[in-house]
Amino acid sequence: MSLFRFDEGDGYVYLLSHPIESGFPASASQLLELLEQSSYADFEVIHANIGKLFSSGDDYVKDSLVVAKAIDASIMIKVDESNMMANAQVTTACGGKIVSLEDAKAALQKAGVVKGVNRDALEQCLGQQFEQAPGSQYSAIVAHGQRAKDGTDARFVRLCMTAQDRILSPQEKDGGKVDMRDLGAIITVKPGSPLMKRIPATEGSQGYSVFGDVIEAKPGKNFAIEVLEGTKISDKDPNLLIADAKGVPVALPRGMRVDDVLCYNDVDVSTGHIEFDGSVIISGDVKDGMKVKATGDITVLGFVESADLQSENAITIVQGAIGRKVTEEHDFSCFVRAKRSISIGYAQYVHIETQQDLLIEKQALHCNLSSRRLIRVGKGDTPRGKLIGGKVLNALRIETGELGAPSGTKTHIAIAQSFHELKDKQTEFKLFEKRLSEKAIALNKAKAKAAKAPETPQKTAYLNKLLANEKQLNAHYQRNQRNLKLVQQKLKRLLMSSRVKVNDLMHPGIEVTIARDSKQFTRIYPPHLVKLDEGKITQQFLS
Repeated sequence: MSLFRFDEGDGYVYLLSHPIESGFPASASQLLELLEQSSYADFEVIHANIGKLFSSGDDYVKDSLVVAKAIDASIMIKVDESNMMANAQVTTACGGKIVSLEDAKAALQKAGVVKGVNRDALEQCLGQQFEQAPGSQYSAIVAHGQRAKDGTDARFVRLCMTAQDRILSPQEKDGGKVDMRDLGAIITVKPGSPLMKRIPATEGSQGYSVFGDVIEAKPGKNFAIEVLEGTKISDKDPNLLIADAKGVPVALPRGMRVDDVLCYNDVDVSTGHIEFDGSVIISGDVKDGMKVKATGDITVLGFVESADLQSENAITIVQGAIGRKVTEEHDFSCFVRAKRSISIGYAQYVHIETQQDLLIEKQALHCNLSSRRLIRVGKGDTPRGKLIGGKVLNALRIETGELGAPSGTKTHIAIAQSFHELKDKQTEFKLFEKRLSEKAIALNKAKAKAAKAPETPQKTAYLNKLLANEKQLNAHYQRNQRNLKLVQQKLKRLLMSSRVKVNDLMHPGIEVTIARDSKQFTRIYPPHLVKLDEGKITQQFLS
């Protein structure tokens, strides 16, 4: 016969009679043991009541016979700060009712979670109630929002080869050998030839939070295809650029141009200096003292010897360029300058300057090098070329196999030098902000003074003028803030991206300047990175 009864109405477990009256159980510990052996073992024990049952005096009739109570399981929904994830925290039942699927759905609805609920995850979470100990807590993620997928910017896909592509892929001869001076047929296009395809920007797709809020996607930027000389948009496809004339295709970031092409075997005193509105291909050498200037690409299959090359596009020199020191104080006798990338096999005593990438296949010896982006000495993803002596006047990144020479040849490396220009702009914008603030203060004083004057047509006109000035001042301020933020972002990216990567050895005699911090290196170092950390030059060794 059971000692207990359970009242489903109030959820309590009662002793049928007081231990003093029945003489059983004899102690609190015996009562607890009997409770553990009963069907109410999972219920929450009320220890305070049990203690009183065995410490009562003559007024024991006032003692409560309640010894345990049923506790229903509970569920609490928590949503993270981003409103993208809902977490269900379940406290298991102590003899009471479990959390049903309907209870869980109601809790989610009460918490405002209306989207992204994973039914399988929710059911699995509730199923754990049968595995967990009574009164224990556990949690699980039961709903996920969906982040917006931003659109992609417009892309431009080149559909034809250029002269540079052919140079970098020389013609194969019998036996599998290649002739670096054999261009094969010059790459030309005729009217109607497809040049470039524009892949339009996409809008992206919306996302949502677990509360059902719509998260707007950022649409991609749409850029128009540039229609340049010798090209036009296809009548059949507004995203297709085709040739409108016969000539050599020249690749640009968002379009192409079809140039006339001028071909020479060598450039020397017999040809004279060359200045051409188009592309120039030289299958031989450019001799001492000669000048070649072109609006298109300049391609040299041989050597450039103490000459001057200038291009408004790209320059490729397959063999190399060699100059000499004019005097100790003055520059070299060989110059190679381009607005786009420069590719060169070898360089010695040459001033090379590009607004994009500078790619040197073998080595650079005692040169002055300047690039807006990458200077790479060597081939492939892990270049093994040599950069010895001379100066790097500016670059964003440098990658080389060896830097300097075992003899300790002085080699000066300066990167991130646009830092100074950006800092000057930052100072300029801050000074302008200060001037705008001073004008705003003066404007507010004028408005306050005018407000005290009697109402007249002149006062109204004056206040309207002040209001117009205020709007103009606010517009200037907003534009200045955008410019200041943009400069700060550029500075941050510059300092984070600037680095020198040495894949083999750095020799003594190297001086590195990054932005405005300089450091000299006086011993040999294994492969490592030289970069800026909190304004100071540091080294990170490569494994």
